[in-house]
Amino acid sequence: MPQWLWTWNGVCFGYRRGDSLFTCGGIEVGRFSRAEVYGVDGRYLGEVRSTGDGDRLITSSYKKSCTAAAFVPTFGRAPKGKPLDRPGQPLYCGYEDFPLPETAASNVFDGKNRKRRHTNADHLQ
Repeated sequence: MPQWLWTWNGVCFGYRRGDSLFTCGGIEVGRFSRAEVYGVDGRYLGEVRSTGDGDRLITSSYKKSCTAAAFVPTFGRAPKGKPLDRPGQPLYCGYEDFPLPETAASNVFDGKNRKRRHTNADHLQ
């Protein structure tokens, strides 16, 4: 069962499945290392923080220079029934909103010669 996640400003970003972060359209845009999320190129995207209405994604301005191993993204089948957006939360000092799903997905396709890798999720109903 996927864990749905919202940006700090309340946009339904997508879902977490295992250590992967997917957009609502099923594009893997990040991998988790504990609470932090790194993009396909290994750059820090943000982290998960708990709020009163569930987990949200937020970006620390101080961690933007952090990196992890790059990876080849997978493309899964998106779950049905995308949740609605939620009201935004006030940003903490030193933080900014997590990138929008469209921005994160465009980074997946900006890499040279990236190939699509199918997963078992491609075959799920």
